[in-house]
Amino acid sequence: MSNYAVIENGKVVNLCVATEEDVKPDNWVLCEVGGIGWDYVNGRFVDSRPVAMEPVPVPVPAPNKEQLLAEVQALLAKIEALA
Repeated sequence: MSNYAVIENGKVVNLCVATEEDVKPDNWVLCEVGGIGWDYVNGRFVDSRPVAMEPVPVPVPAPNKEQLLAEVQALLAKIEALA
């Protein structure tokens, strides 16, 4: 048994493990490397999938003194409302 890539319009759309008797010669290609989503160009498998990008952290500015005091006052008002 060997690994075969199913090719449609130059793209690998599926991978199969099969014997030579099971192979559909028109769009099954013996596949040693590659995977679903790869391109099949001029008899070669080419990884054309987009490269995943690392998320870039966005720095959150620290609150200033006035903002912190406003938050404390809002919390104190909520506490007093509970009493």
